[in-house]
Amino acid sequence: MRRRIWAALFLLAALALAWRMVAISGNLPEVVTAARFEELRADSPQLRAFLRRMPKGADLHTHLSGAVYAERFITWAVRDGLCLRRADWAILPRPNGAAADQPCGADPAVVPIADAVSGPRGQTTYDLLLDALSMRWFLPTPAIPSGHDQFFGTFGKFNAATGGSDWQATLARMAEMIADQLRQYDADAVQYAEFMVTLLEGDERRQLSQAIGTETEPAAMLAALQSAGLAQSVTGRAQQVAELVKQIDALLDCGSERRKPGCGVTYRFIAQVNRNSAPADVFTQTAHAAALVRAAPHSVVGLNYVGPEDYRISLRDYRMHMKWIGFLTGSDVPVALHAGELWLGLVPPPDLDFHIREAVEVAGARRIGHGTAVGFERDMNGLLAEMRRRGVTVEIALTSSDVILGVRGTEHPITTYLNAGVPVVLATDDAGVSRIDLSNEYYRAAHEHGLGYRKLKSLAHNAITHAFLGEDEKRRELEKLDRSFADFERSVAHGETWVEWVQAVALGAVLTR
Repeated sequence: MRRRIWAALFLLAALALAWRMVAISGNLPEVVTAARFEELRADSPQLRAFLRRMPKGADLHTHLSGAVYAERFITWAVRDGLCLRRADWAILPRPNGAAADQPCGADPAVVPIADAVSGPRGQTTYDLLLDALSMRWFLPTPAIPSGHDQFFGTFGKFNAATGGSDWQATLARMAEMIADQLRQYDADAVQYAEFMVTLLEGDERRQLSQAIGTETEPAAMLAALQSAGLAQSVTGRAQQVAELVKQIDALLDCGSERRKPGCGVTYRFIAQVNRNSAPADVFTQTAHAAALVRAAPHSVVGLNYVGPEDYRISLRDYRMHMKWIGFLTGSDVPVALHAGELWLGLVPPPDLDFHIREAVEVAGARRIGHGTAVGFERDMNGLLAEMRRRGVTVEIALTSSDVILGVRGTEHPITTYLNAGVPVVLATDDAGVSRIDLSNEYYRAAHEHGLGYRKLKSLAHNAITHAFLGEDEKRRELEKLDRSFADFERSVAHGETWVEWVQAVALGAVLTR
């Protein structure tokens, strides 16, 4: 009798396993690919190569100027005849009226960058400049004691190479920068990107801000901006964005048979607002960004607040900023916000426990950038449940959290978000400053947090599902991603033997990732 029972149990287990294997083999290339991924976990170079080829959907959190590697800024600075201030390794514009024999002025510490990176010590200067403009080989010093300070300090040093204060020069440089990034995304198997860019600068921004005067009530502030020509400014900027897109297409020959790599990568813009400005200036930027999204929804698809969240003005005005965003964007302007890019010790505890919740519940953010400090939020589990209910997506930038906040490994909350059912995507943040690409973030998710192939594949799908695209555009991008994954998985499965296929199916029957 006992033998019959054991035989029956064994038969049931065998049937269950066989049924599981048959079900899994319905998508055999995916099963084989997932099994191959597991085999590569212990072989870092092979894992990196696998992930570089793997489709990654989208990069939804990338600052355009921070995405560019320092080498490109130096190349452009040399070409444009810019100057280098050796004291702090800042790239500077040529002073107006400078003499031909002193193109960078009379100060001997400020020299043409072309001269600085040439000659016997040119390579040494070049290397030191790369280090100053990025996180490459960063080591703390009394002058720059943290990765946080080095990271955020780089932007002012290379600003002149992005076009500086001249808006037309900035547009031309933006076209070059975006074309470069689209080529990089093409090489990295990324099909869509949303670039954070500043779209209101200079005298136009100052004049609009001054129109607010002493008004402090949002409706009155908005009325003052409208009276001062907000609509006309937005119309003009929308036309300039359209011209920018044409410039990018021309750089990549996207309208010809000679189209270059990058033409197949879809992109949109996120209008960024400098949160560490005077109140009237922040309100003006926010109102302009919201109006621009409404005026040019097929190119500018949302807004975001940028700049260190831990700076004095951002902390002081945070709740006011969230109310302004909710007021100005309503339900029709997509909002993604840096929130919770903080950690214990960086700011006092009272500044840690409400930023993500206010971004979600007051500002109406559909996506949260970083969200690193979620563990310090009041009623974290209640917040996570609300984010899951609303479908609020978290843009996780693992390297950025590491180099800026020192948060890595099990300290990072990516697993907390995933376990709570909150949508998660992986992003680069500032790939050039951090010296990474999106494949590196997928590698870190696999290597440091144990995410398997199917989970990474779901994150790639999330990046398209939660993009700020219209439904028809999103459907086309999802179909494109599905085709890319099917091709990728077939290519992986094609290289396996029949024995490896059988092993993969068996492994897939018990694999739970």
